[in-house]
Amino acid sequence: MFRTISVGKVKISVTAAAAALLLAACGGGTSAGGSGAAGPPKSGGTLTVALGGDPVSIYPRAVTPLVREVARPIVDSLLALDPATKQPVPWLAESFRANADATEFTFTLRQGVTFSDGTPLTAKVVKDNFDDVITNRAASVGSTPLSLLDQGGYKGTSTPDERTVVQRFAKPYPTWPLWVTNPGFGILAPKTLALPIADRFDKVIGTGPFVLRSYVRNSQVVLTRRAGYKWGPKTRRHDGDAYLDKVVYRIIAEPSVRTGALKTGQVQLAGALNPSDIAPVRAAGFGIVAQRLPRLAEGLVVTGADRAPLKDPAVRQALVKAVDAKQIRDTLLTSEWGVPTSVVTGAVIGHSDQSALLKPDEAAAAALLDKAGWAPGGDGIRAKDGRRLTLKLGWLNRGNPWDQPLVELVTARYKKIGVELKPELVTAAQSVEALKARNKWDLFLSGVAGGPDAGVGLASTFTSAPPNFFNVQDAALQPLLEKQATTTDQAARGRLVADAQRRVLAEGLFTPLVEDTAVVAVGKKVHGFALDADARLPALLDVWLS
Repeated sequence: MFRTISVGKVKISVTAAAAALLLAACGGGTSAGGSGAAGPPKSGGTLTVALGGDPVSIYPRAVTPLVREVARPIVDSLLALDPATKQPVPWLAESFRANADATEFTFTLRQGVTFSDGTPLTAKVVKDNFDDVITNRAASVGSTPLSLLDQGGYKGTSTPDERTVVQRFAKPYPTWPLWVTNPGFGILAPKTLALPIADRFDKVIGTGPFVLRSYVRNSQVVLTRRAGYKWGPKTRRHDGDAYLDKVVYRIIAEPSVRTGALKTGQVQLAGALNPSDIAPVRAAGFGIVAQRLPRLAEGLVVTGADRAPLKDPAVRQALVKAVDAKQIRDTLLTSEWGVPTSVVTGAVIGHSDQSALLKPDEAAAAALLDKAGWAPGGDGIRAKDGRRLTLKLGWLNRGNPWDQPLVELVTARYKKIGVELKPELVTAAQSVEALKARNKWDLFLSGVAGGPDAGVGLASTFTSAPPNFFNVQDAALQPLLEKQATTTDQAARGRLVADAQRRVLAEGLFTPLVEDTAVVAVGKKVHGFALDADARLPALLDVWLS
């Protein structure tokens, strides 16, 4: 049976189970900026945003940590996630409905939507966007869109008419409306889709309120306002063109330089602040927006469970017990960040508190390694059968000033129990190739995967089904992930998702380190700023300058 829920002024039909999932979706953000005395919003001006790293690509389906921050103002999705009501709301689709078993979803497109090059939005263009992910499967390995389509067993999209899009899946997929809001499913113009994947990084044409004007790697991204935009979702405060004339994203890798640029007025928004700078920036009168990210906790994913030494669960479990996440938070971060209590953050639907499995215990970790036959050597590093207990770790610079200290702190913690950690800093492209090769690293520092639903976030990282991006080796975990993905009874699905979280931690497949939080400093002349429901930079439609 269909269940109808109210979304804004539109009645949307979804399955009862899907409605329950969506009503439980992650919470919203906090707005900050100038005072309310600034008067009504006004148009004009350039907003300069400091990014902590290079997005590498503006193509929204790229596997890079910062692409979402700059692509969202350019591309719209079929649905948006309302941070206040925790429901998906119309965007490019004016309505949607699901069939009784959540295997078929029908979207009705808004009329009058155009891409910034003037091309009209049609059902065929939407179909081509989703099919493009599958057609370019080899180039999409590791991407969120491909993973989400595969999880439901995507069968294809049909277009009964110019405004109707029907998507079918091989199995029940009650969370699909939630994932349609993902910026990775931002709808791209035919001109962009016609290009080879490698050529799309700076040639992104969307229906969003801003247009990509230029991108200079390791320097800046420039967007300009497009005229005639009138199809923003109801989550926005106004319907119409953006207020800003231009948005400039400056790539400033050094945290102290970002903070200095904020204080001197060179930038009006700055993310990835050095935690020690938050209090002084707040004291100087700048707004601070902090919001927990709804995704996997930042932590260590085991990628070498098919070979020694991590094939032994005792060694993996020792790694989990050796880490003190509260010490990490108290040493490197501030109270804005959380201490992980599970595989996913507390902002995620279906989070299950597994604190009992995450209590730090160096003595227990050492005992596990002793029992597994790893004896301390002269320099403190353990060895077995002439082999040192050395683990290779791959990690990305995501623009966070604490990433390097985090790696150093974990390296020191592991050394205390006799484990030698050898970190390797790589680019996003290098990480994809290395993970596909499977044998380069034993561990990978991850915190990008997931989203507002724990079950899908877990399945996107810990599935052992092809392409098994993280080389997961656990036959008992896969049935849990598959069953939760197709279960439409919310209570039953919640139990399965909790069991999956427990299994991941009990088997030592993941070591949570930090509950990542988006922290953005907002200039005094910036108004209308709030993070999106996914705790990332928004489309900036409502932002204006006084």
